[in-house]
Amino acid sequence: MIKSSILMLMLTLFCGAASADVMVMKNGSRLVGEVVSAEAGYVVFSTPFADEIKIKGENIEKITTDNPVTLKMTDGTIYRDRQLVSTEEGTQVIAADAAPEFFKPGEIAFVNPDPWLLGDGYKWFGEVNTAAVIERGNTDSDELDADFNSVWRSLDDRYTLRGSYEVDKNDGDKTKNQWRLRGKYDIFSNQDPDTYYGGQLVFFHDEFADLDLRTTAGPYIGRQFYESSLLTLSGELGVVYVDEQYDVAEDDDYYGSNWELNLTSDIIPKTELYVLQVGVLNFDDVDGLLVDTIVGIKFPLLYGFQTAFEAVYEYDGGAVDGTDDTDETYSFKLGYTW
Repeated sequence: MIKSSILMLMLTLFCGAASADVMVMKNGSRLVGEVVSAEAGYVVFSTPFADEIKIKGENIEKITTDNPVTLKMTDGTIYRDRQLVSTEEGTQVIAADAAPEFFKPGEIAFVNPDPWLLGDGYKWFGEVNTAAVIERGNTDSDELDADFNSVWRSLDDRYTLRGSYEVDKNDGDKTKNQWRLRGKYDIFSNQDPDTYYGGQLVFFHDEFADLDLRTTAGPYIGRQFYESSLLTLSGELGVVYVDEQYDVAEDDDYYGSNWELNLTSDIIPKTELYVLQVGVLNFDDVDGLLVDTIVGIKFPLLYGFQTAFEAVYEYDGGAVDGTDDTDETYSFKLGYTW
């Protein structure tokens, strides 16, 4: 009876191994499990003992899959239900009803990509963050910051909604009351998917800058220069119409040019560095430049939660008399990302 049980266990283990993917590392170690996905120089591999682990491609000697995978090539071609043997020299792709094909390094963009990368629906991702400070003593002060960024992305287009809110009080009196809401829509080029065209609508209120509402709208062209976990860099350039409604000062409106630079990087392990700059150049008054710059570093926690140190620099060259043209905010945030 014991021998029979041992035999059944050995057969079970053998069958499990027979249907498993194998990854051989350059240091000689061997992982048995399943290739979950691969892109931009990283492979996500699932093992029975460590769940999913993310491994840099430069550390991998060879990958052999037994489970069927889906491949998306850099030219957009999609291969489904394939097996592969991949090394530094290239990848051999095997199908049950066709002769094996060999692809050079760099020709395969994704292995088991998300459905939206195959043209199926949208991927929804984003984050929400808060920062609060309460001080009691000789001076009572309260500060509350909140922001969010929500993105819906498909192969053809993208919807983005961003918002922020900041209110400060000192001994019960407001010293800052500011909010911003920005909506964007992008369409990606079929000939060059790294290029996109879009339009934006932005609302901004700053009570203590005498600004009741600034409305900014206009089209732009954008470019995704790099897109990897090590470095993601995109830029946009366009034209805008700006309408400014003030509480005391005279209202104003003008045409201008806008730009946006967005950079993220995980060059420091287990962190994310990010820089976002948005600016508007006033065609009627080049000194009336608007520039908002955000610089920060995020630290992932568990279950999607994260912390961040962030610095925000806002410059308004057209600020009304009696108000500062610069505003600086430094904060420690707690947030959630999905």
